[in-house]
Amino acid sequence: MVGQMVGANSTRSFGTGGRRGGQYGFSRQSRENTLASGRRRIQEVAALMRLGTHFVDAAHRLFTVAVEKNFVQGRRRAHVIAACLYTSCRQEKSQHMLIDFSDALQINVYTLGTCFLKFRRLLGLKLEIIDPALYIYRFAAHLSLDEKANQVAMTALRLVARMKRDWIVAGRRPAGICAAALLIASRAHGFERQHHDVTKVLRVCGLTVMNRVKEFESTPSAGLTLDEFHKNDIEGEVDPPRFTQNRIREARAKAIADNNVELLTSGALDNPRMKGKNASRWRRPRTTTEHEKQYAEMYQEVETELKDTLEESDNIGEPGTEPKDESAISFRRAEQHPENHHGISTLHAEIRYPRGPNKRPVILPNQATADELRPSTQKAEEKLNFEEWKTGVPDEAADELACFFRSDDEVREREAVFNAQNKEYIETQQQKENDRLLAEAASKAKLEDEAAQEEKRGQYLKKSRKRKGGDPNELTTEEALLEVVRTRKISRKINYDALSNLFDDTGNFSLLDDKGKKEEEAEGIGMV
Repeated sequence: MVGQMVGANSTRSFGTGGRRGGQYGFSRQSRENTLASGRRRIQEVAALMRLGTHFVDAAHRLFTVAVEKNFVQGRRRAHVIAACLYTSCRQEKSQHMLIDFSDALQINVYTLGTCFLKFRRLLGLKLEIIDPALYIYRFAAHLSLDEKANQVAMTALRLVARMKRDWIVAGRRPAGICAAALLIASRAHGFERQHHDVTKVLRVCGLTVMNRVKEFESTPSAGLTLDEFHKNDIEGEVDPPRFTQNRIREARAKAIADNNVELLTSGALDNPRMKGKNASRWRRPRTTTEHEKQYAEMYQEVETELKDTLEESDNIGEPGTEPKDESAISFRRAEQHPENHHGISTLHAEIRYPRGPNKRPVILPNQATADELRPSTQKAEEKLNFEEWKTGVPDEAADELACFFRSDDEVREREAVFNAQNKEYIETQQQKENDRLLAEAASKAKLEDEAAQEEKRGQYLKKSRKRKGGDPNELTTEEALLEVVRTRKISRKINYDALSNLFDDTGNFSLLDDKGKKEEEAEGIGMV
């Protein structure tokens, strides 16, 4: 018999000799070749990223799952391998970012990000949010901080922790938080570092770093010295930056609606993150670009032509028809109409109505619709009281919803009708349940009977050993054989009476003694 090698992930053996399929050498399945080449490629990328073997093993397991789920079909192998390695790095909480794989493989970072998100969604992985503190020591070593690199890193770690408590980290990319923390910490320790010094190392946008720095400047911790920041810890937390900006926009919109010119021009509603003229820039009239002017003129011409066409059709039509409303003819959005959200004119300029992040006018709480202001009809309890709920149903919908609810009497009537129509089925199910209970009772009685017989047999054997003068704890040949038969759960198939006849009173085999007696009798007869 010749043995053959079967791999751990293989479904059949392969040999090193012979010719199969027109090729010499090893013969494997396509899936095995894919996994083997994938592992080699993972090892190459891991060597470029200086990752250990446990990252390679974890990435290869993920790559195996990707192959089984056909995730590699239609995608470049490098994209899938980068997604597997980055997933293993996220699980192990290493200091590698997706842009590092993009630089190593010379692939667009957004392409790798798309592949990673699809792979994560396919496997249903729940990866924890990256902590910006993981990158502090890594990037602090690239800022030329000399012997103070450790001190700057420690200050940056405290800054990241403070930003977490002040809701600056939530919803932001970790690279931007890390860049802002390193920039503030390096300046606090006397290093003249600019935005481009950290952006070039962490590869983030300079505007992002400036926004994070300005958000930290709005917190009470920004007014502390370096020693006070390390020794004292301010209790409490501030509101999230986006929450504060939205409240300021709502206050401006309310002041414009109330025609409160004094509040608008006092500077109390200026942007706290800006300084000088930039803080009051929201009060200046917005300059229209040339591109917007061209689009406005084009829309105006189209509206004019459409109105003229409709007027001509109305003149040609019947004399009794009413002209159409001109207000229905518009290519502008609802918020672009000047009659919906007016600004307010001051002595120097006109303050425009504020807009939100979606570029639409801010809606105040008192401007909500009647449906939005209506209290919820759902109670906090887990069980809903349908009778009270019905009282809140509108009259026009009460008739439509009446067929979905039944009273207790109707429920009993329906149950009686169901039992009458399915009488045979209910009786059959009841009979099956009774038979099951009887079978369980019989099985239980049988087990109890067998246990009682086993106990009596043990008592009999113990008394028999005492009567024969032997050791009660020492088993005879008969008892040993019976014990083996009993432990193998086949005692019901053996005739114990016939088995007892095999042994004599001393416990030895009686067949051997009978055979010896017969041989002696035969010899005596021969001598006679």
